[in-house]
Amino acid sequence: MDWQENLKILGLSKKEGSVLTALQEGHSTPLLIAQKTRVSRTAVYAILQNLKKRGLTKSHITNGKKSWILAPERDIDKTFYETKRTLLRIPEGREEVRGLSDSSVIVHRGAEAVRSVLEFIFKGHKDERLYGFQGDVAAQNWSRILDVKDINRFNRNIKKNGMIVEAIIPIDWFENETKQLGIEWAKDFEGRTTRVNVIDAEYFAHGGQLFLFKNSIYLLALGEELIIEIHNSEIQKMLLAFFRFMQENSRVIDANALLRQLAGIKESEIR
Repeated sequence: MDWQENLKILGLSKKEGSVLTALQEGHSTPLLIAQKTRVSRTAVYAILQNLKKRGLTKSHITNGKKSWILAPERDIDKTFYETKRTLLRIPEGREEVRGLSDSSVIVHRGAEAVRSVLEFIFKGHKDERLYGFQGDVAAQNWSRILDVKDINRFNRNIKKNGMIVEAIIPIDWFENETKQLGIEWAKDFEGRTTRVNVIDAEYFAHGGQLFLFKNSIYLLALGEELIIEIHNSEIQKMLLAFFRFMQENSRVIDANALLRQLAGIKESEIR
């Protein structure tokens, strides 16, 4: 798509495009821009003010002289994303940091946005493999966002949607969570994981959490009501390599047998 086509999409005139081009080339005052573009100085100033309102330019005063520059990349990204948010009705709390290539980073902030993306995670990855890394502090922070009933529902959805879950957790995690959330939680979690490895609790002295799928990564800090969603194949491969290393250097446990024991479920009751 050429420059003029981009201008049409942005709703900019040919003169506004000429002013932006002049700014790109380092012409920083209305006089210099007017000389470069052959647009009147009065019109250039009005255009610069309009572009500033749209978040595309900024002005500053040095030694009593006003000059203009293009807005920082982050501000221009925000301007474009606000238009995208309006057109696609993207809810508040979601911010797409990069979306111009196959790679993107989406930040979900606030309890409502976090709940929404959690719903998607456990419903939108049917029959996928999930690698999870979670400690006691991170688990406790779920209660800041969801009640026990919703947490149990998520566990049931994981099983219902055929997600293949491999987890790395601290030693005694299931015992601690059963004490915290109750027998029903243990029953709903039973059958959720296919492989569980345990490592020392010292590696979980934080509220961070990782969900790793085939084409997406989720970094969770639920205590801060924050989820960072990443789509990038190289980062995904790197994290998967880290995960495999931890699996190969830790102890595998029979999580489902342990949960049945904690929940008091008899073997005869297992289908």
